[in-house]
Amino acid sequence: PHLRVRTNVMACVMRIRNVSSFAIHKFFQERHFQYVHTPILTSNDCEGAGECFTVSTLMGQADPDYSQDFFGAKSMLTVSGQLNVETYAAGLTNVYTFGPTFRAENSNTTRHLAEFWMVEPEVWFIDQKGLMDLAEDFLKYCISHVLKECQADLLYLDQYHQRAEEERPKDDDSRRNEGSLVERLMQIVSQPFGRVTYTEAIEILKKELQEGKATFVESNLQWGMDMASEHERYLAEQVFKKPVIVTDYPAEIKSFYMKQSECGKTVAGMDILVPTIGEIIGGSVREDNFDKLVALAKSKGMTDKDVESLSWYTDLRKYGSAPHGGFGLGFERLLLLCTGMLNIRDVIPFPRYPGNISC
Repeated sequence: PHLRVRTNVMACVMRIRNVSSFAIHKFFQERHFQYVHTPILTSNDCEGAGECFTVSTLMGQADPDYSQDFFGAKSMLTVSGQLNVETYAAGLTNVYTFGPTFRAENSNTTRHLAEFWMVEPEVWFIDQKGLMDLAEDFLKYCISHVLKECQADLLYLDQYHQRAEEERPKDDDSRRNEGSLVERLMQIVSQPFGRVTYTEAIEILKKELQEGKATFVESNLQWGMDMASEHERYLAEQVFKKPVIVTDYPAEIKSFYMKQSECGKTVAGMDILVPTIGEIIGGSVREDNFDKLVALAKSKGMTDKDVESLSWYTDLRKYGSAPHGGFGLGFERLLLLCTGMLNIRDVIPFPRYPGNISC
């Protein structure tokens, strides 16, 4: 990675990365959000997946006693700044964090990294519709800024992708972009995003499958399943033919902090799906009732000890709360969208993935 920036393609990508970073701050600062630096070292796994990098000075011990470690407890590299930034939203109203996050997933795909950057705003006094509107405005703003400031780079990348497509073997059925890069970006910013509930999305996919219009590797489409990337991309690319916001996901497949509907079956969550990539933004209205939040955490398998370790988070409800919500954008996935690159390792200066930490 230390030499590839000398190529024209990588230089274009990195200039777009620079401009996109500025656009993110510009969007939130113009709307009077406060930028909060959330910690990289943490004691909590925000996603509840357990796929964290452990940070310890107790090297070589088979069963380490973390109470004797540097921090006196088990510590990890953060998987998300969301829970931390939410504490500051309670005092500053509208905040955001933008920084590196880490996942210890043994995943060698074109869409995953072990170290990547996340943008995570948190907004007080907002409902689900307001959150969707904010996320759509944010995505369009960043793309518009790139279109305005990076015209030469986009033109060069457009020509690069066209040449690559012409040289591509006809029997190569791997993921590809459709049409001109600039045209795709212009279409995103010039029209409203589609909006559909999870229940409606599953029914659409079922119908497409039954009518022979679609084929999926995961063809057993059932309400309650976690949609795969192939399903997300099909909705954005073939059904809506533009970005689409999917809302009201089943509570069983979402995190404990998402506000549940009155029936308890769904949550006030929303994901934005875009062509060629799938999910690019995920967010929700948060549960603002203390008793409900604790009950939801335990229903997800958290022990009393686990809940106690998050007392700093549940206290936000105990000492006064209000309707609030937020979302997370994977910055490198935004760059995949803006540059047309097909591998996420090509939009970050020093990619970290299983088996590679060189340079």
